[in-house]
Order: sequence, then C-alpha cells, then structure tokens
Amino acid sequence: MTPNRRTNRNILAGAALLVIVVAAIVTAGCTAGTSTPGAVVGLTGVSWSLDSYLAANGTLVPALPGSEVSARFGNDGKVVGSAGCNHYGADYNLNGTALSVSPPISTKMYCGEPEGIMEQEARFLELLGSAAGCRVEDDRLEITDASGATVLTFVKEAPVALAGTSWTLASLVGEDGAMVPVLAGTTVTAVFSADGNLGGSAGCNHYGADYTLKDANLFIEPAIRTEMYCMDPPGIMEQEDRYLALLTKVASYRVERVTADGERMPLSASVSSRTENDRLVLTDVNGADILVFEPITPKPDLPLTGTDWVLDGYSTGGDAVSSVIAGTTITAKFAPDGNVTGNAGCNHYGGGYLLDGANLSVSSLFSTLMYCETTGVMEQEARYLGLLGNVSSYRVEGDRLVLTDAAGTDLLFFVQAEEVPAAPLTGTLWTLESYSLEGDAVSSVIAGTTVTAEFAPDGNVTGSAGCNRYFAAYEVSGKTMTIGPAGSTKMYCGEPEGIMEQEARYLSLLESAAGHRIDGDRLDLLDEAGTTLLSYRAESVDQP
Repeated sequence: MTPNRRTNRNILAGAALLVIVVAAIVTAGCTAGTSTPGAVVGLTGVSWSLDSYLAANGTLVPALPGSEVSARFGNDGKVVGSAGCNHYGADYNLNGTALSVSPPISTKMYCGEPEGIMEQEARFLELLGSAAGCRVEDDRLEITDASGATVLTFVKEAPVALAGTSWTLASLVGEDGAMVPVLAGTTVTAVFSADGNLGGSAGCNHYGADYTLKDANLFIEPAIRTEMYCMDPPGIMEQEDRYLALLTKVASYRVERVTADGERMPLSASVSSRTENDRLVLTDVNGADILVFEPITPKPDLPLTGTDWVLDGYSTGGDAVSSVIAGTTITAKFAPDGNVTGNAGCNHYGGGYLLDGANLSVSSLFSTLMYCETTGVMEQEARYLGLLGNVSSYRVEGDRLVLTDAAGTDLLFFVQAEEVPAAPLTGTLWTLESYSLEGDAVSSVIAGTTVTAEFAPDGNVTGSAGCNRYFAAYEVSGKTMTIGPAGSTKMYCGEPEGIMEQEARYLSLLESAAGHRIDGDRLDLLDEAGTTLLSYRAESVDQP
C-alpha cells in the first residue's frame, strides 16, 4: 500500500517550492518525474487506470480488484472514463502543474459487485472533482488536492491490441481541420494483421502498408495500392487520396467505447472483447484526432471448396498489385472432387488441385481458345493463369481468399462472389460458351457464331446450332437428363471457318447428355461420368 503523503508542511516553504517548480516547467502539462532523466510523459493522449485513492481515514488504499476505474484526458479539455460502475465525463483545465476538474457527470447504473464498488465510485468522483494539481512520473500519474496531498494515483494502461482487428472508416479530418464523415456509398477499411501489415479497401482501390507499434505509438509506412479509377460517387478518389495521406501522419492510437448517451470511455488491454459501440481513433503527433473507425463485425472464414470466388486483384511483380480490368470478371471455384474451374476474363479454364492443410497446388490447367479484343484482357488472362499455376498455399480471411507462392508472396486476391439466383432450366434462353472436344480439351464457341438452347415446359428443346435451327425432345428427372435425336434445318454456312464442324459436334454432344447442373446463371450438360459436355450462360429469363 502506498504510504500517506499528507504532511504538516510549512506554508511559506511550500509556496517557495511551488515557485521553483513552476519556473522549471518548459512545457505545459504535468511535471515529469526524474527517475528517467529527460523523459517527459504527458497527461493527455494516455489511458490511465486507477491504482489507489485517498480514503476517508486519510490513507491511500488500492482500488478494488476488478473495478477498472479509468481516466483519459483529451486535448479537447474533457476527461472521460469509467468510475468502476458508471461512465463519467467532466471538463478540466491544465495550467502548468495546476489542474482543475469540473464536477463529473456520470450515468446512473447500480452495480452490486464487487462489494463496495459504489462507495469507491462516489469517493473517486469526489476526489477527481477536488483536483488542484498533478504530476507524471514515468508511467504513473498522481493527482493532488489544494493542500498538495496525493488523492488519486493512476498507472498507464496498456493499449488495446490492434493485431487481428478489422475496422471501417467512419470519419476523417478535412483540410480545414474539421472531422467529416466518409462519403455515402463508400467503404474504407483497415485490417491490422499480426505480421505488421495493414491492408483493406481505400474506397476504390485496395491498399497495403507496413505498420509498427510501441505502446500506443503507431507508425504506418506509405501505402501501396491497386490502380483502378472510380467515378462514383463523386469525390471518391479525392477521399481515397486524403485517407492514404493521413495514414502516414498517424503517431498514436486509442480504442474507446461510446456509450448510449454519447460519452467516450477509454478501453484497456484488460477488456476481453470489443462491441459494435467501440471505435478506433488514430491521432497525429500533436494528439489531434485524424481518423475514426468503427469495428467490422468479424465474418466466419468461408471454406475454400464450394465457394464462388471472384478475383479482386493480382500481383504484377514485387509489391505491386493490380485491379482487374474494368468490365472483366475472373472467377475460381474449387470443387470437392479436386477440380478448379472458372472464367479467366475471356476464356473458361479448368484444372486439378491438391490440398494439404494450408498447402495448395494447381496443375494441368487448360482453357478454351477464344480471343477477346478488349485492350489488355488477353495479357491479364495469361498473367492470371500463370500465377494460378504457381500457387503454393492459401489463406482465407472471412470472405476473402489469398493465394500465395512458395516464398510466401501474395499472388491472387479473391472475394466471395455475389450470389446469383439459380436460373430455371425452362423459360431461360441459354447461350453456349464452351464445348468439349476429344479427350480433356475444351473449345470456346467460334467468334461470330451463337449457339443457343431453350427448354420448353412441354419437353422440347429448340435453338440455334450456329447455322441451322434445331429441335429435340428431352426428359428430366432430378439431375438426370436425356435428349432425343435432334432434327435441324438443312442450311449450309461457309463462314466463319469451322462453323459446320462446330454445329455437328454440338448436336452430337447434345444427344450424349445424361445429366445437368445449374449454378447461378450457368448451365452445364454432363455425360454419364459427370464430365461437362456443354457449358451455357443464361442470356435471359422469362418473367412470370
């Protein structure tokens, strides 16, 4: 127990001592202790936890175990915290070592445990309101009354750990110094990894940066981001630039809980869980708040297999990451049978994969042979398939999938694809995208040709085979399907080259169908072994 420091001081000697102390102060704030030469710890920007308080009998007694009484003196002239049961707030004024605190205002909750907590709370608030001075010595804060007696002692709280936390930006400081909310319709996130990496969405582009922590001091390196440009909503790119610039100005952080009545309570490392009312505040070297975040509700990690993934970004070498070209969609689906399939942006692809814990390898990749003229699409596709074949491991973070190489470099970044309702077999115009060749080869439909299928409720399937119209009867029972011999018109088409051979192959495969599978807007016709013969995409669906 800390000894009582109340003594019968000589008033004149005390006054003289006070003059000497005030004259020695070179910066505003509480005095610094001398146990660490040259070290100055400020009153503000720190969360303090009550260690002891002056009891009615004139002795300092330790705070009740588990009562968690705290104080945080902000740069805005307000002190807030927990009095043990209730949250409180008050105004304060600091002039040299002189500290005055207005009568604290607190919530009105009653707590029965631990025993004596309400009496301690009342005493704490009374003593805080009687403050007349303070001093900081290393990681210890002492508050004194008008007689110079120590009435409250605090210890510096360990900050809440950032590693493993995810946040979404609520507001950021503008050029005029005022906090402004993020633009409606934009989402800016910050995910602090245990390996010292900060990443997330800056609103349009994804970004990544290294960060270092020491106590509550936080330093963030300049971020690397993808290179996409977004036009909506207006101002999104300016907000993104502002956000990334502010990250480099961060000097410290705090996590606080906002109560229902708007009061802010600092949290310490002893708080075992965060709530939706918590917020993360990043401050600059002057202690000014510049970025305010709210917590992201953690999402359970999705399974690698069976999830529809859509590519969000890919490595272009070194630390550079590129977004997917606007208007293109690259997907991946790892099936439980050991096959991976998807769209590479122009062509459909497939291959096998092996999974051993977090180790993942993809092999025997093949794709259809269509050529897309949009600038950069074919180069992007080649890059994607090359990276996919070089994957060595994976990790899932909520609804995000990251594929890495043997050196641990992140190569491909996916997010969960938006769920597409399954199109009905009947009443949908299905357009062929690819078809099976001999062996494992798959071909795209010849450019300039359109092959379709419409399954009518009366058991007939009709469409275009590329040159001629065709018709056939079909039967469906569960996932099985049979299609009778197809009849067609007898027109001959000379262009484009190979169209008649494609048509013959298509009609032959159609009659070989033994089953079907619908996944969102995609229809696959399968043979008896479950191998995909024909792959269609829903073009339109009849509305009831």
